[in-house]
Amino acid sequence: MYKIEIEKECSCFKKSGFENNMTFETREDMINKARVLECLMNQQFCMTHFFEAVDYNDKIVIHSSIRPEDEDDDDIENACELVRNSTVKIGFDAAEASPKKAGGN
Repeated sequence: MYKIEIEKECSCFKKSGFENNMTFETREDMINKARVLECLMNQQFCMTHFFEAVDYNDKIVIHSSIRPEDEDDDDIENACELVRNSTVKIGFDAAEASPKKAGGN
């Protein structure tokens, strides 16, 4: 018998309707279900936690940890601020033909 355990049931897990301590006849079924759960939990839950399925041969435990803050958000804000403060003006000359018209396509 093979088993999937959720280490810590966060409030999102409890609301999800997913089952803890699931059992399977085959290892393959256990692995496939664990992959699906891990993916769904990381994509659909509140984004407070990061979920990782760890294989312990006859059981898989889905561990959770606090999700690190996304550093890319800072980069986007910095890029927007750089563009706002830039003295370079980007625009299009309405008198010029568009590439489609110029190429005859």
